[in-house]
Amino acid sequence: MVRPSLLLVVPAALLANSASADFYSHRYGGAAALNGTLSGFCTEGQGFVNQLNVEEQVASTSSCEEESSGWKLYGGWQWSPYFAVEADFRQATEGDLKFEVTNPQLPFLRVRDRVTTRMGNAFVVGHLPIGRNGFSLFGKLGGGFWLSQFTRYENGEVIFQVPMEDGSTEEIAIPVSGKFGDNASGFHWGYGAGVSYSHSNSWTLRAEWELFPDIGSEDFLGQYDTQTTSVGWSMHF
Repeated sequence: MVRPSLLLVVPAALLANSASADFYSHRYGGAAALNGTLSGFCTEGQGFVNQLNVEEQVASTSSCEEESSGWKLYGGWQWSPYFAVEADFRQATEGDLKFEVTNPQLPFLRVRDRVTTRMGNAFVVGHLPIGRNGFSLFGKLGGGFWLSQFTRYENGEVIFQVPMEDGSTEEIAIPVSGKFGDNASGFHWGYGAGVSYSHSNSWTLRAEWELFPDIGSEDFLGQYDTQTTSVGWSMHF
């Protein structure tokens, strides 16, 4: 009766090896195109413009954008079908506010405020494989640093009172333009979820959603929740 026992053991071992062959520990690196939103940027911007409306001065918003495209580079190590660690660097969402100001000294002044944010992140990623066809649901939790650049462009005319030889004054409109910039940085946390498909343990395609609360500075028109959706592709190493 020894031979039948051996015949049962050998197929069982082959099945175990086949199951473990569906996954192997690997490193990966890739890139993603993303679309993001600075939730609340335009609301805060409109509030800022409203505060400029004082006696003999009128300010009005001409346009505001809090949604834009971006990109990210990412890489990580997945040591089991269920867990991975990952880091990324990204050009995140931009905010763009345009408004105009007029008063007795400013016949018109056009202003554009732009906020550009870059981020670096590190995550712990949990995977839930769906069957054995390469699909997986995943969730991620982590944090990192952000760096925001604030740029203001101004273009308009200023009225100057010029003294004349007879003692009177004359108003002269002089064109003015300028550019001002500043930076701010800080730390943040974030989380996300998505779905991925791995092909023959060689590459992975994935779609995901991420949220990073309170990104930005009160000096740069406030703090905002940054939401992104992205599609990425990575190679296994």
